[in-house]
Amino acid sequence: MEEFENIAEQYTPLIHHMIKRLNIYKDKEEFIQIGLIALWEASRAFDPAKGQFMSYAFLTIKGRMLSHIQKTNKIHHRETSKEIEMERANQDDELILTLEWLIPKAFLDTLTSNQSCWLTHHIQYGKTTAEIAADLHITVASVKSWKRTTIKKLQAYYRLHPESF
Repeated sequence: MEEFENIAEQYTPLIHHMIKRLNIYKDKEEFIQIGLIALWEASRAFDPAKGQFMSYAFLTIKGRMLSHIQKTNKIHHRETSKEIEMERANQDDELILTLEWLIPKAFLDTLTSNQSCWLTHHIQYGKTTAEIAADLHITVASVKSWKRTTIKKLQAYYRLHPESF
């Protein structure tokens, strides 16, 4: 155990250098711990016949830190996407209620959530396709597709039920 404590003391500047090099400014203590664990693993797995310990420790620490960054970014992206999706669903529900006085509920029930989203943002707020895409963090082509299919459905519904409007 004393042997690792000496190694940890000697290579702690390397861990701090790696944190600085990777531009890590949040959760530094967590990355110090990741670096120390990686250093311990490197000290256990090191084979002197294959090269210098400094190089092996450097690559091991860097690899563990990059893996952790990648994993946390993936989780953050997944959580953010879910939050945006939930927010959009809540907005859609509120906006559909305001559209029911203008468009028959039977027609609104045939729309997908994306089509309802386009219809409500366009009619309720008068937003353009580009504005809707920017608000929802999606491509303009996606919103254009929603618009196209919604208009086709609306035309077909009107042909079948002109008295509803």
